[in-house]
Amino acid sequence: MNTEQISKVTESLEEEKVIVSNFTSDEETPFPLHALPENLIRVTESVSEAYQAPKDLVAPQTLAVVSACLSKGIYLKTNYPDPTYGLIYMFLATRPGISKSSVLKWLSIPLKSKQKEIRQKYRAEVQTRLIDERREKKSDLHPNWQPSQKDINQEVGKSLPTLIAEHYSQEGLATTLSFNDEYLGLMSSDASGVVDLLRGSKSNGNFQGEILLKGYSGESYDCNNKVADDEHLEEIRLAIDWLGTIETLRLFVSDHQVRGSGLLSRFCFAEIDEPIPFADTKFRKVEESIGIEWVELIEGLLSRYWRTPEGQGIEVEMSTEAIQASVDFQNEIVREQESLDWLGDMPQRWRENAFRFALILHVSMYPDVPERHVLDANIMRNAILIMRWFIGREIASLGCVKASDPAIGECKAKVFKFLQEKGPTTLRNLDKKNVLKKGFVPLIHEWVRRGELVMWNASKSNRPSPTLCIPGDDRIPTDKPMITDPL
Repeated sequence: MNTEQISKVTESLEEEKVIVSNFTSDEETPFPLHALPENLIRVTESVSEAYQAPKDLVAPQTLAVVSACLSKGIYLKTNYPDPTYGLIYMFLATRPGISKSSVLKWLSIPLKSKQKEIRQKYRAEVQTRLIDERREKKSDLHPNWQPSQKDINQEVGKSLPTLIAEHYSQEGLATTLSFNDEYLGLMSSDASGVVDLLRGSKSNGNFQGEILLKGYSGESYDCNNKVADDEHLEEIRLAIDWLGTIETLRLFVSDHQVRGSGLLSRFCFAEIDEPIPFADTKFRKVEESIGIEWVELIEGLLSRYWRTPEGQGIEVEMSTEAIQASVDFQNEIVREQESLDWLGDMPQRWRENAFRFALILHVSMYPDVPERHVLDANIMRNAILIMRWFIGREIASLGCVKASDPAIGECKAKVFKFLQEKGPTTLRNLDKKNVLKKGFVPLIHEWVRRGELVMWNASKSNRPSPTLCIPGDDRIPTDKPMITDPL
């Protein structure tokens, strides 16, 4: 079926309130590498080759690591009143043995190095302060007196400069945030433990994601717990980069607290189900020039944006064309909201996450003076391309989770029984007969894509009539092209 015919099918379904969505499950399309700036493309290709890791894993990870560097030091001025920071919540899942730990370890080297450097400087400052305080109290203090490591550790306490952490409790995270300008990056190459904590495995099933919800939107947070000091945080911000197995991600996305609280909608997540590559004798390493370029980029971003004095964040403006591209994206989502109902509040965050990706791309492209360049329409469109890739993967992941939902099984049994008894039936008729539940139309698309159903346009006029049937039925027409993908 040609593009014009498919377009007519879509228009017909919209008229009948049964919408064929432009946002569907997609596990096959590779990450749009061309949407990245050239420096991130070079890093992706070199790291992917060195560790035999999928580019679908490495490319998003470069964005997540850059995101963690931006803190509150730079923000995007959109057509909304509030600033948008380039802080992404990301969760990527692979099979075991796909080098996800090695990839994150290599990419995060400059973050950990910068954190170590600043911590050493801070400990030296604490040591000097202890010496000065002791001298003020004791005039006869030996000139070579030095505080012990125990004294220094006691004075430092939990106030060490912290950029990244792996595991957390809400109380501990609140305390760490209070000493770090209310910003922190959460990174883990094995998210199983942190997902268990989040879901309340050590707190009688009580959800432990409240502070993550606050950290996405920059809201205030109050902690009043018997095991922690009272904490009031005015505007916390978090970046999250979690890697895990496919089983861990599915456990995360299927948890009713994660979904019901709105936390899932804040995440960009994907299953990257690539096979483990065969071993060979080739000597591999990341090109030295690429390593130097990556370190310079990350250290430069951290120097400018991490631990920026309050109120001194840099503003990046958007062009009118870039704003229009984001508006078109949002309106596309709004037009198709009925077919997206089953995703809950996830579509409401797609545009905002696209903005966040846009700022990451912009800063990566102009790392020295991003504020001197207006974020243009091309960068915004590239950010939307990246967001569309995540949307396809997210729907695919949720579809796998939903396949175990009894309601899905009931719907499928009902549809297939109806088709067995009635033969070829239009989508319109399935809706009219209440065979399909609201929001389940995307499942029809998936069954057609997988070959479990066949679809064609049975109309003899200009008004399309998408018709379904079970494969092998002798009533399937031979003179009409089949629609293998409803889009």
